[in-house]
Amino acid sequence: MENNSKKSEVNAGQFAAYSMLSPPHLEKMQEKLEMFWTDKQREMENVIDFKSNQLPSINRIKKIMKTDKDVRMIATESPVLLAKASELFIQELTLRSWFKAEENHRRILKKDDVTDVIMETDTLDFLLDDDADVTDGSAPNVVPYCVAEGTMGVASDVQTNS
Repeated sequence: MENNSKKSEVNAGQFAAYSMLSPPHLEKMQEKLEMFWTDKQREMENVIDFKSNQLPSINRIKKIMKTDKDVRMIATESPVLLAKASELFIQELTLRSWFKAEENHRRILKKDDVTDVIMETDTLDFLLDDDADVTDGSAPNVVPYCVAEGTMGVASDVQTNS
C-alpha cells in the first residue's frame, strides 16, 4: 500500500511537471478524451441491439471464455458485455496512441506510440511485462508472449507433426 502511494506521488509529480511544459496540448488531449467518452456514453444509451459490435462474433468470444477449465456455463450477456468493453478499450488506446503520434508530428501510428501510452498511463500498467529489464534504454516488451506468437491468448490443442 505504501509503495502504491509513493508511486502515485511520483506519477502526480511527473504529470505536474509535464503539464507545466505543455498545458495547451494536455488540455486539448483531455478535452478530446472527455468528448470521446461522452459520445460513447450517448451512443450506448441509444443502442437497441448490443450484439452489433466491431469485434469477433459472440460465439468466438464464448469459445475463448470456455478455454478456462473453471468456466462451465456462460450467461448470455457476458460475451456481449466483454465484446463491448474490449471494443471501448481498443478505441481509447488507439485514440491515446494517435495523440502520441500527432505529438511527434506523424500521421502513422507506430508500436512505440502504443508502448509510450501504456507506460505513461497508470490504468494501463497491467499491460506492462513485469520481467522486462529496461535499464538499457530500450522500450519494454508490453506484448504478452502468447499474443506476440499469434495465438491471441488461446491455448491450442492442435499438435503439429514435425
